[in-house]
Amino acid sequence: MRNVPLHIDFKGKHLTGVADPVETQKNVVPTSHTIYLGGKFIGTLRCEKDKWILDRPADLDLVEALGEYLLAWYE
Repeated sequence: MRNVPLHIDFKGKHLTGVADPVETQKNVVPTSHTIYLGGKFIGTLRCEKDKWILDRPADLDLVEALGEYLLAWYE
């Protein structure tokens, strides 16, 4: 799988970055991504039981926005 470019408008700011899939199985949407915003590593985002979780402290709304962005990307 290839990296996913991130372009998210969040709380009045335009955030850009990249999501690197951690798990890469053919024809399966990755449920875990390493997230970089503004060139900085912010953590590993994963989906568990229909909920997005980041392994580092972060704004929960941002975590959800990133998860929704990734779901839309793979549709």
